[in-house]
Amino acid sequence: MLLSWICVAALTHLAAASAVRAPHQARVTVPSQTCISYEKYVGIDDNTLSYSPGCADVTYDCLRQNGTSIWSHQACVAAATCQGTTGVITLNQCQNPNVLEATDIPNLAFTIYTNIVGSCAPDGCPITQQNYIDFIYGAMSAANVTEWPTSSEDVITGWWQPILDWTATGDTIPYTNFNDWLHYSNS
Repeated sequence: MLLSWICVAALTHLAAASAVRAPHQARVTVPSQTCISYEKYVGIDDNTLSYSPGCADVTYDCLRQNGTSIWSHQACVAAATCQGTTGVITLNQCQNPNVLEATDIPNLAFTIYTNIVGSCAPDGCPITQQNYIDFIYGAMSAANVTEWPTSSEDVITGWWQPILDWTATGDTIPYTNFNDWLHYSNS
């Protein structure tokens, strides 16, 4: 319930603040009921009801970042992959109406991509299944998750495979396609 209060308070407080934006990047106002619904969906207050308590913890870690460029935070990128882009973006907008609509959020930070694929990133190497597994478990570790997925197979079939299917790039995902998924998948 704390985050519900934070969501409402943030909307009230930040809605009064002025922001400098390009004309096509309007301030986002998310109704408080939508915020509460998404909090319940991702298991923010009680992650025992969440389909993945570990993912709920990563999502909550993302929300603590409270920045507008959410794809520059490891926790937010990881949360989007296990929770869906729509929920992660909406929850961030609940806290900060300066978070843009999905298509207007700045591109995935290359440092995050490098954290996923390693030193081959400048050469254009794509994300492999093992890169993804390492990335998501690393994000969970950083978020101090106490209830982990029951198996890596759950991570592969539940989170990796839908991204792979959406990008339609074979067994790996290049930076551009992963960045597109973050911005256009509405997952």
